Amino acid sequence: MHEQLDGLLNQYEKGKISRREMLLGLTALAAAMPNAASAQTAIGKVTSLNHVTVFVPDVQKSVRFYQDLLGMNVLTKQNAGINLATGSGFLGIYPARNATAGSINHFCLGMENFDAQEVSKRLADRGVKANIRMRGDTPELYFNDPDGISVQLQDQKYKGGVGVLGDRDP
Repeated sequence: MHEQLDGLLNQYEKGKISRREMLLGLTALAAAMPNAASAQTAIGKVTSLNHVTVFVPDVQKSVRFYQDLLGMNVLTKQNAGINLATGSGFLGIYPARNATAGSINHFCLGMENFDAQEVSKRLADRGVKANIRMRGDTPELYFNDPDGISVQLQDQKYKGGVGVLGDRDP
């Protein structure tokens, strides 16, 4: 970018381009520069869609539906909810209180070498408020996107009630 700017100024100073041509060139260079938001370093690298959690009126009915239709096996059980295996991720199915229809509660993105405290700090530096809660020894980080959708960030190895190293959470 600096070379292009230097070249444009040299051409103007030597009288090879007009002031108008120089201004057009500067405008083109400015338009080609990344904006400040996209120039920021990402807070981390997402490596997977870890899971989606849905809230439903009847957990057993939904579990039977997914098992019968798509052959999904139970991965883990957590309180009144059930996580069904989807290969490298899972579908969490949990009871919706006083609901007659199901809804998506949140989705979770997996990150390599996830450090909830560090990621929370990086989110705060970007003006995004995050909440960390513990599930046994496993930290879970949540925040809302600009449209109010709940997003969870987690270690890519997280398997819904199974700790990041494969041990079951208490």
